[in-house]
Parts: sequence; C-alpha cells; structure tokens
Amino acid sequence: MSNIKIKKIQNKLKEKNINTLIINRTDEFLNEYISEDSERLLWATDFSGSAGRAIVSQNAATLFVDGRYTFQAKEQLDTSQISIEHLNDFSKKLSGNFIKNECIAIDPRLHSIEETLKYVDLSVKSETKLYFTEDNLIDELWDNKPIRNYGLVFDHPKNFAGIESSKKLEHVIETLDKNNLGAYFLSSLDSIAWLLNLRGSDILNTPLAFAFLLISLDDKPVLYVKIDMVEPLLKARLAKYIYIEPIEKIKEVFNDLKHQTKIGFDFKNSSYFFYDLAIKKNCVPSHLENPCLIPKASKNAVELEGARKAHVRDGVSVTKFLYWLKNHQNIENENEISAAAKLFSFRNSNDLFHSISFDTISAIGKNAALPHYRYDKNNPIPLKKNTIYLFDSGGQYYDGTTDITRTVILGKPTKEQKEMFTRVLKGHISLSTHTFPKKTKGTDIDYLARSSLQEIGCDYDHGTGHGIGSFLSVHEAPQRISKKNMYPSVDLLSGMILSNEPGFYKEGEYGIRIENILIVTEENENLFNFENISWAPIDKDLIEPSLLNSNDLKWLNNYHQTVFDKLSTFLTAEEKLWLQKVTLPL
Repeated sequence: MSNIKIKKIQNKLKEKNINTLIINRTDEFLNEYISEDSERLLWATDFSGSAGRAIVSQNAATLFVDGRYTFQAKEQLDTSQISIEHLNDFSKKLSGNFIKNECIAIDPRLHSIEETLKYVDLSVKSETKLYFTEDNLIDELWDNKPIRNYGLVFDHPKNFAGIESSKKLEHVIETLDKNNLGAYFLSSLDSIAWLLNLRGSDILNTPLAFAFLLISLDDKPVLYVKIDMVEPLLKARLAKYIYIEPIEKIKEVFNDLKHQTKIGFDFKNSSYFFYDLAIKKNCVPSHLENPCLIPKASKNAVELEGARKAHVRDGVSVTKFLYWLKNHQNIENENEISAAAKLFSFRNSNDLFHSISFDTISAIGKNAALPHYRYDKNNPIPLKKNTIYLFDSGGQYYDGTTDITRTVILGKPTKEQKEMFTRVLKGHISLSTHTFPKKTKGTDIDYLARSSLQEIGCDYDHGTGHGIGSFLSVHEAPQRISKKNMYPSVDLLSGMILSNEPGFYKEGEYGIRIENILIVTEENENLFNFENISWAPIDKDLIEPSLLNSNDLKWLNNYHQTVFDKLSTFLTAEEKLWLQKVTLPL
C-alpha cells in the first residue's frame, strides 16, 4: 500500500525547520480509546492498531508497535516509506534524534508530563531545541478531518455504581488534604466517569464523555463538559455539589486558583499542556498518582455482582453463536464480517445491553495470527472448512463490561493445532486455578500462563491479562498480568477484574487464544485466588486429552458442567442438546 502522507509530513517539517516529529496515538485525555478526529497516527501511517507511536524525520519514518501488532503493521504499512520496530526500542531510537542545534517537535497536548519532562531534560543535555506546537502539524495536513462529535452524557445510578459520587469525592478530597495539595486536576475520562457516576457517548464502544475535572479544597469541584449534552437529571444531581462549565473554557481552568496553589497531577497520565498552563498561572504542579485508580479497580459488591450477571447474559449470546458456527451447514457462505454481525445480533437482544465493548476481532486462518486483527469492511474474508476461526469480543452492559475469546475449528484440526491449543488451555487453567499471597503483582504470576508453551520453546508477545472496568473501559489500569519487562504492575487486590488470555500465533497460518474474565477474591487473610465469571464452552475438538493432567481435566470438566448449569435454561431445545454434548466430561 502506497503512502504519500509521510512525504507531506516531511515537507512540512522542512518548511518549518523541524528535524523530527513525534506522533503519539492518543488524544488530549491520553486515552487508549479515541475518537476519529484524534486518529492522527492512523492518518499518517495507515496503521489502525490501538497502541503505537511514530518518529518522523525529514528523510525517514519509523512506526513503533508492541507484539500484538507486529504482523498487522507489516500488512498495513508502506514499508518503503516507514520502517517498523518494537515499542520497547522507542526511547533508545528517539534519543538518537536529540542532536545539537536540531529541532524536535511534539504536540504538548498528546504527551504526558512524565514523558515530556524527560524530553526537556534530554534536550538541555544535548542542546537540542524542543518545540511545542501550538497547532498539531498532522491537523494542518489532514484534509476532510472528522469533526469532533459530542454525545449524550447520562447518569450511572447507585443501583449499578454501588456508591454515591459525593462519597467518592469526599475520599479524594481527604487524599488531597493528606498530601498537602490545594487542588487536583483530573483528565482521565474513565476516572471522571467513575468518580461522578456518569457515562457518555463520545467514544465508540466505550461509555465515556469528554471532560476535565478540577477538584479544589477551597471550593466545589468544577466539571468541564459539553453542557448541552448533559442529561437534565444528571445535571441537577451534579449541581448539588459541583460547578459545571463548558469544556470550551478549559484553558481558563486554573484562573480562579490562588497564586502558588499546589496542584496535583498524575504525571504519567496527564497532558503536559495542563502542567505548563498551571505554571503560567503561577501555580505549583506536584505529582500524585490518580487517587481514583485503585478504588475504581477494586470493585465494590454491587459492581462485582453486576459483572457476574452481565457475564452470564453475555455467555448465553456467545454460546448461541458457537452453536450457530459449529452447526452451520454452509459455513463457507459466511465471512468474518457476517459472523461478527451474527454475534452482535445475539448480544443486542440482551437485557441492559448498551453496545459492544470494542470492535469485534473476527479472524479466520492466517488472520487469527494477528492478535488485534481488524477485518476490512470492504474486503470480507470468507470462513473456510477445516480452518481455525478466532473471535475476541465483548459487550457494554449497564451493570458490567465483558470480554471473551474463543478459538474453534470449523471442521477437523491438524495434530499440531490440537497440541498448541491444548498448551494454551493448560496455561489458561494454570493461571485460573492459582492461589497466591497478598502483595503479589500480576508480573509475579504471568509465567503460569506461558509455562506449557515455553516447554517447547514457544511464547506469545503480549500480556496475559488486562484490567476491566465496570461499564467503563474494557482495558482498565492499573491492574494487569504480564511479563516484568512489558508493562508496569501493581499488587493484585480483592475486587479487581482481569482477563486471562494466553495465546499462540503461527504467522501466516493460524492463531489461538482462550480468554475468560477473573475476579481477585480473598481465600483467607493471607491468600487470594481467582473467581472465573466467563461462561461459554471451550472447543473440545481442538483438545488433545493426553496432554492434560488430572488437575487440568478436573478444572475443564467442572468448568463445562458450570457452563451448562448456568446457561442451558436460556437456550432453545436444540442449543441445549448441543451444549450438553460439548460439555460432557473428557
């Protein structure tokens, strides 16, 4: 695929005497899930993944992606114009561009305080000019750039949220007081949504509203939001304890603070633009980790029960879809797009369903080897007999967010496919059944999911588990399960919800992933374990029983019995008979 936009960017750099431009895939909220108008990395490089960054100089361009997207990037990019490297090598590569008397440009809205301060320090040491663009350079070149649309901002009531937002705010204000802060600036969209018990429609498949929040010890908090999109009842509730201002006035956010007010920011997750703005208003920025992160991640009893119920409803839909897939008489008449649409049709009829939680990964054959594959809407790939099909999908329900992956064989598998599927399953079971002491981090137990694969020299280049929100982001920080060198980790705490999704990918042939959702629960005062809450059959046609030990078999048979017990009453007679068959003990 030919890319002429890189040349346009390079010409713009020459015109402005800029040697290097850094492009982050994010928005001014530093959000993972972004709206169309913020897809600058996609526009520049044609890479559609959810994580990546680029370095563009006057004569070269490099895209940096993690292991989830290595294969995908190769297929999407014009590699004659853009080289591809691993995201782990970004910092090393970038430091080579800090050259005396040269100029590096960034949009300060799209880079964190922590990241930008490193660039400032590096530029001073190397005598490189660091240029903060006032207008984004990509936006200057982007013809027919989408206009930002604002959707309805609506209430997330206590019967779903579990705790009144006024109580959550009291806790945050106590934290600020303990840390000698006069104010705190919050730009994390899921934190604002959680804290104020509101949800929005500004980002596809993620119920968030574009907003900023300033919490002050001297006055009521101020929410900056698209006022005319706030539901009247929500506006009335919030007005009892916060001010609401138009988001268009966000540059005035620090105007009413006293000089030298100490303002807290999460330096890792707040835009440098606001740090700089605070300094210009004679305030004193100070780092404090987002005080909503851990309370949001450690779900309360209402949120946990909502998650359990949402996963049962979702499991019924996934099971109906599996029945449709495995019993389809003319499966080759279907394609990746029609299959995803069929799955959506099952979910769409569920109680409390709001939307899918991300674009469904619907992948046949070699496409399943791309961990975050996106089908081409203009080029539907047919399903094929005797081929592996992988789908990774989820739903946004008012009482919870779901995410599940199943890998199935549409016919007969090869011996190799059965072995690799079974090894992935063994890793999934090993993690799911693990009991661990308190103070354990996700990085401490990641090895369990990889051990069976690593016995034969195989692995997967992505994390094993990510956090999941409560009718919020399907990827929630800070909890995760991954290798120590991949991502930062925190102690796993009771009430955290995480995915368990080991995989194996054979480039150009097939991919395997099995994903269920787990809740961290207390076994006793010293130990945690996991409660599985995802329910859908695992394809026994892909299992090689001789590779399973007695504990593996016990888990699988118990799991399948529970799947049948929880879901069978919601199925048709034909679906129930099929489910009974595919959940029989091995």
